[in-house]
Amino acid sequence: MMFPDKNRMVRQANILLVMLGITPAVYIVIATIVVFGRPGLARNPEIILPVLLGLIAVSVVNIGVLAFTQTNQRFLEKMVKTNPVGGTYLVLSTGAILSEALAVYGLVVTLLSGSIIYAVGFSLATLGKSHLGER
Repeated sequence: MMFPDKNRMVRQANILLVMLGITPAVYIVIATIVVFGRPGLARNPEIILPVLLGLIAVSVVNIGVLAFTQTNQRFLEKMVKTNPVGGTYLVLSTGAILSEALAVYGLVVTLLSGSIIYAVGFSLATLGKSHLGER
């Protein structure tokens, strides 16, 4: 059994959600401090577009996996059937980790390019994507 104590699981889930809400802002602050008024860290600016396109493709896959794990009734029922508390936590944490990955992708492109718009855009997508399974 992953979480024998329901209160402990709820506490950890709440901490995870707070971290998900705070870290995109931290990424934007870090990117602003590092690249404000300076060129990006990429030695060759031509790599920025392929990196951006690759991370967008990975992000689309992340969104698909997140949509499946948060909205597919059969998947959700299977996860919570044997262990309701642990299964719910796994679904929640999977969604949070996939959402957080999107913000990290924006940070990487921002640091390479020197343009803060990527961190802001990816972070906004992170916050929107994290509410996908809510009803």
